[in-house]
Amino acid sequence: MELEDYEQPVVMREENKRRRRRMKPHCTSSNLSSMELISIEFILPTSNKHTKVPEMMLLEIAANCTVEQMKAQIWMHALEMSQTTDFYHTFTPDQFILQYQKKGQWYEIYDKHQVLQTLDCILYWKVLQKKVGKIYVVQKQNPSEEVQEFQRQLNDLIGYDVTDVSNVHDDELEFTRRRLVTPRMIEVACRDPKLYAMRPWTTSKPLPEYLLKKITNNNIFIIIHRGTTSQKIKVSIDDTPDMILHSFFTKMAKKKSLMDIPEDHSELDFVLRICGRDEYITGETPIRDFHWIRQCLKNGEEIHLVLDNPPDPSEDEVQKEEWPLVDDCTGVTGYHEQLTIDGKDHERVFTISLWDCNRKFRVKIIGIDIPVLPRNTDLTVFVEANIQHGQQLLSQRRTSSKPFTEEVLWNIWLEFDIKIKDLPKGALLNLQIYCGKAQGLSAKTNLQSHESPNSDPKCKTQLLYYVNLLLIDHRFLLRSGEYVLHMWKIPGKGEEQGSINADKLTSATNPDKENSMAISIVLDKYCHPIALPKHRITSDPQGDRTRAEMPNQLRKQLEEIIATDPLNPLSPEDKELLWHFRYESIKHPKAYPKLLSSVKWGQQEIVAKTYQLLAKKEVWDQSTLDVGLTMQLLDCNFSDENVRAMAVQKLESLEDDDVLHYLLQLVQAVKFEPYHDSALARFLLKRGLRNKRIGHFLFWFLRSEIAQSMHYQQRFAVILEAYLRGCGKAMLHDFMKQVQVIELLHKVTMEIKSVSAEKYDVTSQGI
Repeated sequence: MELEDYEQPVVMREENKRRRRRMKPHCTSSNLSSMELISIEFILPTSNKHTKVPEMMLLEIAANCTVEQMKAQIWMHALEMSQTTDFYHTFTPDQFILQYQKKGQWYEIYDKHQVLQTLDCILYWKVLQKKVGKIYVVQKQNPSEEVQEFQRQLNDLIGYDVTDVSNVHDDELEFTRRRLVTPRMIEVACRDPKLYAMRPWTTSKPLPEYLLKKITNNNIFIIIHRGTTSQKIKVSIDDTPDMILHSFFTKMAKKKSLMDIPEDHSELDFVLRICGRDEYITGETPIRDFHWIRQCLKNGEEIHLVLDNPPDPSEDEVQKEEWPLVDDCTGVTGYHEQLTIDGKDHERVFTISLWDCNRKFRVKIIGIDIPVLPRNTDLTVFVEANIQHGQQLLSQRRTSSKPFTEEVLWNIWLEFDIKIKDLPKGALLNLQIYCGKAQGLSAKTNLQSHESPNSDPKCKTQLLYYVNLLLIDHRFLLRSGEYVLHMWKIPGKGEEQGSINADKLTSATNPDKENSMAISIVLDKYCHPIALPKHRITSDPQGDRTRAEMPNQLRKQLEEIIATDPLNPLSPEDKELLWHFRYESIKHPKAYPKLLSSVKWGQQEIVAKTYQLLAKKEVWDQSTLDVGLTMQLLDCNFSDENVRAMAVQKLESLEDDDVLHYLLQLVQAVKFEPYHDSALARFLLKRGLRNKRIGHFLFWFLRSEIAQSMHYQQRFAVILEAYLRGCGKAMLHDFMKQVQVIELLHKVTMEIKSVSAEKYDVTSQGI
């Protein structure tokens, strides 16, 4: 997104100086003199009536106020000071966006809840030692018809409308769409157009011994086709495609006309393509390392290549972005010292630190509503509420049982034995509806059984519905207020089970609102947003004391725990030992999944010590990549984004061939991410945009999940949209044709099925 692509206000220095003298800095509050203030010059959307240059205001904004509050202050002062006050009476702040420039790019200050001092532009200005930063107030533009048409095409390819927000209770979907623009643009800008168009499928693994035996004197024969003619040549398996082309053109120097090669053309004007495939043999890699060559050797087939013109890189151009960039600071909060209310005048507090909240977390269960009751009406029902992090249960409460009717009301508060300050990012409020009755309950049931810990052991209960709500949202803010959540039904016996264990972790709600169970809850409301602070990595004095020499007996016990099968559950004693000797455990990469599963994620102090521990993961970083070990950290047991990001960082060294090998598993692992935007989602996006082969399979893996997994439709759709916006015109065209073929095949299949059903339906035939 180049600077000149955007219309910028004309800034005339002399006029600006005069204007600046007239509009002196204003403090946003008379009693903020003792707190940190940030001086910002705002370029307004209105112009001076005489000079015709944009109006400017120099304001001092409280560092701990939010972007939304800053926009309100801009509007308030513009109403007082602008020469065109009618404009500010006509429009509202929500109809405008805030933008700034950084290194020749336009960035939008997108998150209205973000604290001012955490904005990337503020940090950037401090690095540049700029005393006054500049922010532009720009009116939002309606999308053009071209943009809307392109979005419709993308929605058709995705199989889901990513602009539909009718089934969301926050803006995480749109938030993620905007945040993924930056990694997409960086990848597209950095990729080599020629390499992207013809990326070879190679491997760095040595040639297997059984293939070496099929090669005589290190040489193989290849057949090069051009039009209706061909030429068979002998090459060394150590030759690169460029060397083969040079050798071929040297041999054919006086026979170019026979191969329909213009006399003024050389090997630099051609590439080698595999016959019948959109795959190229090109680059500086020995041909023995090309998958297609190895496949032909394995099957004893001749190697047929086409002398072809290289593809036009312009075919891989991408649609111009209609959005400004948003930086990776978007959505983050400050440190506890910046957000804490301790020692501050309450009138100067705009956001409160979660770690200041010492009261226990609670939720009010209003009631449930179901459109259609079960056939057996002689049932009771209760709600079980769990707070969990991954598979770790942090706290549990349940309501009393009541008769199962179309509407059941409790109207009670459930208080958990976990403090608000201890809620970790990624924690889920899991709500489950159980039904049951006394001993006479029918044994014929299609539902999952569950023995409630607080109920009569003679009373068997069954899980009917469930839904999850992330307690810390994608902005690091604690949820508050009222929610009506449409729940998922547990599939019965004989119904499609799908990936039920993964589905039960989804934070999405059921889109079928008319036919699904709904539960109404209330979370505590607060006078200010409650934000989870960023962790500041400090030394761990207690950890230093535990680094003393381990007794041999305990060391042997620790080694045995580390060596156990990953599927074997750890005992509480094992977890205690791993955590106590955590600084010894991190010296062993194989211990990481077991060590991190021993963390008590429901204790803020323990989480802080875990992050201190992960800051010293040199052994992990320097160890050889073990994909199986890394994938353990991406399974359903871990919801902490730092742990998962550490695993993804390890995967960065994977070659394209290995990414293809593990791609399906990695796509499935996206289900275990607590939020749409994650290190794993970005990894898949980057590798897909870097390599067309990976991108092809990524498209179909994501699209198939969107088609069959309602629980994760939105997440996979937003990742797929980000990929499609960067894959280029040629790939989009190919995907459109492929989707058309699939839709036609589906249509034909359904017609055949309908005809077959009528043919063999004996009930419609006369007897």
